[in-house]
Amino acid sequence: MNNPGFVLTRKGVVVIDPGSSIQVGDMLLKQIATVTRDPVIAVFNTHIHGDHWLGNDAVRRAYPKAVIYAHPKMIEKSALEGANWLKNLLQLTDGGTRGTRVVLPDLAIDNEETLALGGMHFRIHHSGPAHTDGDIMIEAVEEYVLFMGDNIVAERAARLDDGNYAGNIAACEAALKTGARQFVPGHGKTGGREVVTAYRDWLKALYGSVKENYSRGMSDFEMKDKVVADLKPYRKWALFDSEIGKLISLAWLQVEQASF
Repeated sequence: MNNPGFVLTRKGVVVIDPGSSIQVGDMLLKQIATVTRDPVIAVFNTHIHGDHWLGNDAVRRAYPKAVIYAHPKMIEKSALEGANWLKNLLQLTDGGTRGTRVVLPDLAIDNEETLALGGMHFRIHHSGPAHTDGDIMIEAVEEYVLFMGDNIVAERAARLDDGNYAGNIAACEAALKTGARQFVPGHGKTGGREVVTAYRDWLKALYGSVKENYSRGMSDFEMKDKVVADLKPYRKWALFDSEIGKLISLAWLQVEQASF
């Protein structure tokens, strides 16, 4: 349900987020094979959530020399988190991801680093804790495309269990300052700057409503109806009903922390 991507270079294919399992990774490799016979030479993992990177297994089996890059904070957590995600996905898919192994990233990469791969340049953007504390966005410079991971998703009330509202808003602003013209979200349809501004405005509206009601002395559960009313333009977004209570609670805690 998320967005694996790939970029063709003169010397091979660069993959961004190969998906949640060896099965998904294999499907991605089959799609790549419909447009090129070149090998995969590099992989970027955008963040720690396994639905985006456990497909590393498929790439490593098919292309053992491919180098896998991620943020240092993701690499620190990837062994434990990978094992947890394997169990969760196996349960969620009723065994559909069976056979997937945890293949960890090889090399760390951080903000403002640029890799030259196959005659193209891939610039890394990390503005601090956002969707998680180890997110990277990857700018394919010559293609004017930004792969954003779950820092930005399209028309979706994304979970922020490991994230930070202010930091995620900052990541949206950082994305808008790049040279990109096309923006690939972690989930949902690719588009122009409107993909980024819509998600930024959602985060601002949610956090702002919680902050205002917090200032009136309301607890998270007391303010839920008022916050939901303020978010009327977003009610049709995927996962809104199932995630909104948790998102309000997280925002309330972060507002409280910021107030001290």
